[in-house]
Amino acid sequence: MTAVLAILGAGSSSRAGVDKVLADLGGHPILTWSLQAGRVAGCFREIVVVAPAANVAAFSAATRAFAGVRVISGGATRTASSWAALDAAPDADVVAVHDAARPFVPPSLLHRCVEIAEAEGSAVAGLPLADTIRRANEAGASREEIERDGLWAAQTPQVFRREMLEKARAVAGDRSFSDDAAAVVAAGLSVRMVPGERRNLKITTFEDLAYARELVDKGLVGLAAPVVIRSK
Repeated sequence: MTAVLAILGAGSSSRAGVDKVLADLGGHPILTWSLQAGRVAGCFREIVVVAPAANVAAFSAATRAFAGVRVISGGATRTASSWAALDAAPDADVVAVHDAARPFVPPSLLHRCVEIAEAEGSAVAGLPLADTIRRANEAGASREEIERDGLWAAQTPQVFRREMLEKARAVAGDRSFSDDAAAVVAAGLSVRMVPGERRNLKITTFEDLAYARELVDKGLVGLAAPVVIRSK
């Protein structure tokens, strides 16, 4: 099967206070880390980067070091950006969707999810919840404790056979979802959860970005391999 990696970076990044996808992390744009992981995974024919419509040029410049990468304009919502990526890879049998804001995704996790999706139709990385979960009101007052058995914190990559995403899009119409797994489930399809990794954290706030930089500075995480600049 032919697999394509779609890296979503078209969000506004408003909670981080900066354009987090192009922000510096260990001397490289955050986007570079996911690109490198996708290349090292060795299972993708192509990588499609989904950028904000107003920032395609900057994203293209950030991806210049990588062969086999295309930058396209995203939509107004995360779901619209996923559909744009699907359209950009019409010959892909399997589409892996990954958030550019998760720079520390291991290549092995990408590869494992693709293999499972090829065999079973889907593979969504996530972590079973270990902490006690409580529901609270707007004032912060605890109302109830929620049974955590069977609950997962979803991550990316989220990998699907093309026909599953096509059915999800047909059923979704103009609706938007928090992630692709939610769109697929809304279409009445089941999703296979796959154990992710703690280091596959998402950079949402400025504090997250500072923590990610601390991990890099301490040598606790690093690029999967040196970035190789292609000749012009």
